[in-house]
Formats: sequence, C-alpha cells, structure tokens
Amino acid sequence: MQVETNDYVELKSEILDGMRSYKEDLAQDGADAGYSDGEIEECERIIDRFLDAIVAAQGDRIAGRAAIKQAVLALNALNARCGYNLIETDQREGLCELILGAAAQAGAVQREEDITEQWREW
Repeated sequence: MQVETNDYVELKSEILDGMRSYKEDLAQDGADAGYSDGEIEECERIIDRFLDAIVAAQGDRIAGRAAIKQAVLALNALNARCGYNLIETDQREGLCELILGAAAQAGAVQREEDITEQWREW
C-alpha cells in the first residue's frame, strides 16, 4: 500500500490550505487567527509522520492504533498551543477522514470505527 499516492495527499493539502486561507482572510480584516504558518507546517509534519507510520504498520493493528493515538495526541497538543483555533470543523472532519481512511486501508481499524474519539480534543 502506498498511502502517499492516493487521495490522502490531496486531502492533506485541502486541510492545510483551509488553515492558510482562514488565517489570510482574518489577516486581511486585521484579525489574528491564533496560529502561525509554522504551526500549520507542524500540523503537516504530524500528518506526514502518521502516514509514514500507518504504512509501516500495514496489517499490524496494534502498531496502527499506536500511530493513530500518537497523531491524535500530537494534534491535540498543537491545537491547544494555538488556543484551540487551528483545528476547526472543516479541518476536524478532514483529519478524521484522513486518519481513519488511511488506517482502514492499512488494516488497523474497520472503516466505520472512529478510534480517534477516545483521544481527540478537536
């Protein structure tokens, strides 16, 4: 399985682009989004680490679930540092779709199972 060659790369871009455009829209109005470009880049690194880990965990449910937990907790911490402004509804939905879809494709979870709920604060 090559997660990086499917829709997850596009979905990741949509999530990050949404964060950037919201930040830019607020800046045009003289407001602060509560997060920086560096924090968007950190979000991207978290997603990339997750995608690498879920590919490596192919078929190993325990390792796959550990990768999910690590990504969700890292996103929680990042979002908290941003005053809970980084991950809004659209990003939350996109992140869940990306994490759960890639994990299901790797055999770590069932497609209809949302394992992120037990750790997710966003």
